[in-house]
Amino acid sequence: MAVTWDVLQREWQEKKFRPLYVFGGDEPFFMDQAMDTLATSTLEEHERDFNLTVLYGRETDAATIMSEAKRFPMMAERTVVLVKEAQQIKDIEALASYVAQVQPSTVLALALKGKKLDKRKALYKALQKHDGVYLEFPKFYDNQVPAWVESQAQSMGLKMSGKAAALLGEYIGADLSRIFHELEKIQAFVGEGGEVSAKIIEERTGMSREFNTFELIKALAAKDIAQSYRIAKSMGENPKNNPVVVTLSLLFGNFSKALVYGALPDKNPRSAAAALKISEFALRDIARIAQNYPPPKLLRIVGYIRDADRQAKGMGAPHINDSDILNELLFKILY
Repeated sequence: MAVTWDVLQREWQEKKFRPLYVFGGDEPFFMDQAMDTLATSTLEEHERDFNLTVLYGRETDAATIMSEAKRFPMMAERTVVLVKEAQQIKDIEALASYVAQVQPSTVLALALKGKKLDKRKALYKALQKHDGVYLEFPKFYDNQVPAWVESQAQSMGLKMSGKAAALLGEYIGADLSRIFHELEKIQAFVGEGGEVSAKIIEERTGMSREFNTFELIKALAAKDIAQSYRIAKSMGENPKNNPVVVTLSLLFGNFSKALVYGALPDKNPRSAAAALKISEFALRDIARIAQNYPPPKLLRIVGYIRDADRQAKGMGAPHINDSDILNELLFKILY
């Protein structure tokens, strides 16, 4: 049956469990969270040794999974079987026969990372017909990240400003697992109920307000030549924290989006951000780039960045160091 992630979390908090869950889609964070929550909420710690089984798709098959699922619990209310990397089960469709006759005392969960069930086939149809759950976690886009960061921070007892949430999202992107890890570090630093400002984000995640790629993008967007070279010099002195391939990737993303932004018929911030799949916070720099660089120049800049990326990866000019690659690119962008 069709349920949402929020509904499942509420059910699990109330200790209500379905006999079978299948998770699919392109967002691994929620899938991992679902499997971890099932492992801890279905059984008490002392019950897990005999009643929790974790299998991996590449090492198992449908017959083994069904055999484990049909076991009776030992001194516990239920048996729990978690199958990770289930997209690698070669005969996964054979599990349809189990769906029709589940073991009532078992909770079986499968996680298909980067894959979805084929809705034309038997397993999906069986899940819809019987008391099983199939839930897909779609890929998270950059424009969804700030709101999620604020919500996650709140659930962790943190008071985070919208600017801080947007900054963390821009710095890391839509890597929810990494964002969650950074929030855990920040939580340990400020404590429960602590306030999280943009300054704390910069300090605790290793960002420098003045010398990072995001400040370089702002300087380039403003066509601030002196500041652009000042930031590039600082970044070049600390290549470990500022790998040029990462810088080039972010520059490419911003300038290519500026090119698309310039052609949008509706430049209302909310509409434009949705069209580009970014946050309104990130749109500010992109809009300014589009304002200060005409489309023909933007098109050339995108080409320059591609050339610099090839150089940084040792193609064409293997003896140019990263600092020289970035400085040469800045000259082409700014002049």
